[in-house]
Amino acid sequence: MIGPNIKQALAAGWQLLQAGNTAAADELVRPLIALRISDELVPLVGAIRLQQGQFAEAASLFERARALEPRLGRFAFFHGTALASMGQFEPAAAAFLAAIKKEPNAADAYLSLGMAQRKLGRPDDTQATYRKLLRAHPENVDGYIALGSVLAETGQMAEAEAPLRKALSHARDPKLEAAIHNNLSIVLGSQNKHAEALESLERTQVLAPELPNLDNRRIDILHQLGRFDDCLRLYERLLARNPADADLHLAYNSLLYRLGRKDQYLTSYDWAPQTREILLGKASMLALQKRGSEAEQIYSSLLSRDSLDPAASAGWANSLSLMGRHRDAVAAFETLLSRGGVNIGAFSGAAAAALMAGDPQKAESFCQAGLRRAPHDQSCLAMLGTAWRLQSNEQDEYLNGYHSLIRVFDLKPPEGFSSMADFNAELGLELERLHPNTHAYLEQSLHGGTQTQGHLFGAGHVLVEKLRARIEAALSTYIAELAPDDQHPFLARRRNGFRFAGAWSSLMREQGFHVNHLHPQGWVSSCYYATVPDVAKDQVTRQGWIKFGEPELDVVLNDPIRRAVQPVPGRLVLFPSYMWHGTIPFREDALRTTIAFDAVPL
Repeated sequence: MIGPNIKQALAAGWQLLQAGNTAAADELVRPLIALRISDELVPLVGAIRLQQGQFAEAASLFERARALEPRLGRFAFFHGTALASMGQFEPAAAAFLAAIKKEPNAADAYLSLGMAQRKLGRPDDTQATYRKLLRAHPENVDGYIALGSVLAETGQMAEAEAPLRKALSHARDPKLEAAIHNNLSIVLGSQNKHAEALESLERTQVLAPELPNLDNRRIDILHQLGRFDDCLRLYERLLARNPADADLHLAYNSLLYRLGRKDQYLTSYDWAPQTREILLGKASMLALQKRGSEAEQIYSSLLSRDSLDPAASAGWANSLSLMGRHRDAVAAFETLLSRGGVNIGAFSGAAAAALMAGDPQKAESFCQAGLRRAPHDQSCLAMLGTAWRLQSNEQDEYLNGYHSLIRVFDLKPPEGFSSMADFNAELGLELERLHPNTHAYLEQSLHGGTQTQGHLFGAGHVLVEKLRARIEAALSTYIAELAPDDQHPFLARRRNGFRFAGAWSSLMREQGFHVNHLHPQGWVSSCYYATVPDVAKDQVTRQGWIKFGEPELDVVLNDPIRRAVQPVPGRLVLFPSYMWHGTIPFREDALRTTIAFDAVPL
C-alpha cells in the first residue's frame, strides 16, 4: 500500500515532469530513493532519468516497471524510447510493438516504431507501420510526413508526394508547414516538376527563411527551369553577403563559363577577400582551362605566404606541367611527397608529370606508392597502365583487358516497345529536352555538347527508368561473368551487388567529342547509345566511336587506340572506370545522345 508521503510525491513529481521541470522532480524524489527505489516510484524515476538523458538507467527502470504492471502500454513505450536512445533499435522495436498491442490507438508508439524500423533498414515494415497509424489517425500530420520521408528514401518520389500534400492539408503550425513544403519541393524536383518545386520552396522561404541551403536549392531549381539570369542574380546577391565563400565563387563562375559570359568570368575573385581558399579556387579554374602560367602565379603567391601549403604545392607542380615544364613538375611533386600526409591525387599528378617527362619507370614508382595507400585509386591505375605500356610491359594488357574487360551488350526493347528503334526515338527526344541551353561544364570531358545535371536514375524520367531495368540486367551479367582474380585491382572488387554512384546524359553536336579521360569515382563505367549520327556507320573513319587506351597526356605511343567500339542505338558498352576512353569526333549535322553511369560494388 502506498503511504501518503509517497502518494503525494508521485503526484507532485508527475506534475513537475509534465511542466518540464525535470530538476525539481529529481530533487523531490531524491530523499525517497536514498537507499533503494521502491516499486511505486519506479515509473516516475524512470521518466526522470529518461528526461535527464540517463538512458541505460531509464531502460532498466522501465523494464522493471513493465514487469510490475504488464498491462500498461506506456511503460513499454518509455522502455522502447530509452532503448532507441541508446541505439538498441531491435529491442526498442519489440517494446514499441508491445505498447501498441496494449494501446492500439497510441500514435506516438506507431511513430517511434516506424523510426526504429527505419534505423533497422526495414522500409516495407516502416511503411506498413505508418499506414496503420494513419488508418487509426487520418489527421496525424507527423504520420504523413514520416510516410512521405520513408517513401522518398526508397526512391518512390511520386508516391511520397500524396502523403506530404495530406500533411499540408492538416498542418496548422507555420514551422511545421515550412518543413512539409521543404520536403515537398525535394520530392517534386525529383519528379521533374520544377515549377511546382519552386513554388513549394518559395513558400518554405516565406515561412522559415532561417532554414539552411534554401537559396542554393533555389538556384538548382532555376537552373533546371533554364532561368540562368535569375541564377546569376541570386549568386550575386549571395556573394555580396558572403564574398569569402569559395564554393559560391566556384559555382557562379562555372555557370558564367557555360553561358559564355567571358566579360564576367572570374571577375568575382578579384573583388573578393584574397584568402587562401579564394586564390586556390581561382587557380583551379585557370588550371582547368589549361592557363598554366596564370595558375602558377597564384600558386607561387600562396607559397610565398606558406612554403609548406600542400594544396598550393600540388597546384604549383601541376601548373608547371601545364606549362610544359614536366621535369620541374616531377621535382616539385617529389618534394611534396617527401613531406608525407599529402592528398592521394598528388601521386597520380606526379606520375602524369613523369610520363610526360619521358620517365615511365619513375611514373610507375609514383603509381605503386599511391596504390599502397589507396588500392582502388582509379587515376593511379590509369597512369600505371600507361607507364607499363610505354615500357612495353605486358602487364598493361593484364590490367586493362582491352578485349576481355570491355564488353558490348545490345539491349532488348524495354517493356511496352516492340523495337529498339521505336524506343530510342522516344528516348532521344526525352533526353534532348533534359539538356540545358548552355556550353559544356569546364570540369568535364565533353566538348561540343552538353551534359545533364544531377543523378539521371531515379529522377522520374519514365523512359530512362524503363531502360534502367535492362541496364541493370546487363550489368549484373557483366559482373557475374568476370573471371575471379584476387590479385587484379578491378576483378578483386567483384561482388554480387552494386549501386550507381552517378548517372547522366551527354549530347554531342557536330564536331563534338569527349577528350580522353577516366572516371575517378567509379568501378564499372559505361556508355549507352540512344541516338547516333549516320556517319558512325563508316568502319574506316570511325567517327563518333568510343576509343580506349589513349591517355590524356602528351606522350608518344605506337598505335595509341587499343580498341574502338562502334556506337549503335540500343548498345551498352561496359568497362573498368580507370580505363582511358574518349570519342573520335564526327562531322555531321546530327546529334549523338547517350546515357552513362558509374557503378560501384556494394
